[in-house]
Order: sequence, then structure tokens, then C-alpha cells
Amino acid sequence: MRAQEPKAAVRVGGRPMAARVADAMRGAGITRIVAVVGHRAADVRAAIGSGIEYVVQDEQLGTGHATRCAQPALADHRGPVVVAYADIPLLTEDDVARLVDHHLLSGPAATMLTATLAKPGTLGRILRGADGSVQGIVEARDATEEQLKVQEINVGVYCFEAPLLFELLSKLRKENAQGQYYLTDVIGLLVGSGRRVDAIRLEVAHNGMGVDTVEDLARAQQLSAGAGR
Repeated sequence: MRAQEPKAAVRVGGRPMAARVADAMRGAGITRIVAVVGHRAADVRAAIGSGIEYVVQDEQLGTGHATRCAQPALADHRGPVVVAYADIPLLTEDDVARLVDHHLLSGPAATMLTATLAKPGTLGRILRGADGSVQGIVEARDATEEQLKVQEINVGVYCFEAPLLFELLSKLRKENAQGQYYLTDVIGLLVGSGRRVDAIRLEVAHNGMGVDTVEDLARAQQLSAGAGR
């Protein structure tokens, strides 16, 4: 990213990316937010600000491991848990609200946001069955040539049920190209146990774009300015 700040603190539209994601959560009616911080944690805390609980991921072992670090803070929680990556700065409160509303009304074990892109690149692909149901997510570097043709991608925003989420996180294995614990593997575990997983496509696909490169950042700045947010 060539930035002096840690990635989550890089600003888009004048606000740190992680703070923008937290704003979308609050706007959707989520009143308790737990941020998992690791690399340059103090700088990320300063960027996000107060009114949020913080937990520390001492080793960066993947998204599944990061989510599991929040378990002690949520040990007494029963019900929905929304999990979102910190580098999705164009996510809106309406996107989060649609996710949560569908989850509460339809009752799946998990609901996730997806987007359809003409050029998905290195993003994780959504695998669906013949009936359209979600069967899993495969990271691009672990995908077959056929799977890489899929244009529906994982945005990185989910609604799970606790404590089932944390039970499944404890079963994750890091047998993949990165040697990390993937949160996406929880979807496969749910499907494998016969539980239903729903996917809601974003109405505006670029709202789900992650920012990983200088080019991504420039595009996010442009889109943010165009949307007035």
C-alpha cells in the first residue's frame, strides 16, 4: 500500500477504513462492536477511536484465528454475530442492514454478502450447488481453473450464530496455500453438517471492494467521492 499508516487506518474519503466499516455497523443498528487488532495495534485503535471494545491478536494467523480471538469478549453472547473485514471502506449501513434483516427473517445458520464482478482476480469465489444454495468458498490461490471462472465473490461480511460460530472456529485447520486459519472454512463446515448458508448479493457491487493495493485505494477514493461518502 506504500502507506505510513497500518492498512486499517488508511483513509478513504477522509475516514480510516476500519472506522468507516464501524460506522456502517452502527448505522445498521449494531450497538456493540469488537475490533480485533494486531499489527501496530495502538495506531489502529487511535484511528478507529472510542466506543468500541478491542481485543488483541498477538499472532496474525488468518481471519479465522482473528475471529476466534473475539470469543472471550463474546462468551456470554447468544444470537447473531456480524463479522466484517476492516478493509471494505465503501460498505454501507444499508448493505449491513440487508444482511442482518435477511438472516433474522430467514433463519439460516449463516448469511453472507457477495458481489458479482466481471474480473474477480484474486478474490475468493462462491461455490453454489445446482439448486443455487451456497456450498462453500474457495480462496483464489486454492481454486481450480474451473472455480476461477466463477464471478461471484466473497465480500468478507457475514452474519453467524453464536456460540455455534466459535464452536466451528475451534475446528479449523490451516491446510491451505497460506498456512492460515480461514474464516471462510466455517461456511464449508456448516454446509458439511447439513446447515443452511444463504448469500445476499450486493445491489452495488463495488461497495464490497477490498483495498489491498495503491490502485485499489485510488479507485476507492474516486468511488467514495462520487458517492458523496
